[in-house]
Amino acid sequence: MQAEGEQRRPRPVFSVVYADLEQRIKRGEWAAGTKLPSISRLARELCVGAGSVREALRALETIGLVRIEHGSGVFVADALAIGDLPSFFQSRDSGLLLALAETRRIIEPDLAALAAERGSDQELREIDTLARQMDHEVRQGNDFTDSDVQFHRSIARAAHNPVLFRMMESVNDLFIETRTLTSRRPGMTARAVSYHLLIAEALSARNSSQARLLMLAHMNDSLSGVLAVMNE
Repeated sequence: MQAEGEQRRPRPVFSVVYADLEQRIKRGEWAAGTKLPSISRLARELCVGAGSVREALRALETIGLVRIEHGSGVFVADALAIGDLPSFFQSRDSGLLLALAETRRIIEPDLAALAAERGSDQELREIDTLARQMDHEVRQGNDFTDSDVQFHRSIARAAHNPVLFRMMESVNDLFIETRTLTSRRPGMTARAVSYHLLIAEALSARNSSQARLLMLAHMNDSLSGVLAVMNE
């Protein structure tokens, strides 16, 4: 089993697809109002699974780049709602990793509480599956980044607050960078797995106060990891 953080982990597939499609739309490869190629065609073109393309398109819809019309297809938004926040968070300078950790500590506990109250049974089952999947991947010494990121994204989605979800989507790449750095700290990944399993259990029980407290503890641990890395 490789030591935690021994090498840089690859970006999750959905994140690569998201970045590729986002840049192609922004540089005008598809004009506003244009229908995008089908999911199957994009999957073949990008050599990825259809699920990764579908997830990327949902994220792009959340930030206002595309609109998904069921039965008709996916279209580039007529008025591209491209703010400065996503590009701002592409920078790794000026303590943005610390700023992200602080922001997550403020937002994610309440997202967990909202997910416990508002999430569908199916959404909460998916969160539990992702927590167990990460546990399995870590035990096997496999890359766990995708299940880690998807765990937090799924909680944000289950909270059913589109503004908060959009905020979390805009910092996905920076979250991955933070996770890569903090995983180098001894015990960080093992503790993250434990927190995920406990949070998933609280969500399944629809215990919003417990979910909030556990997520706060998880975010405090993540913040401590970022601070430790910055002080090295």
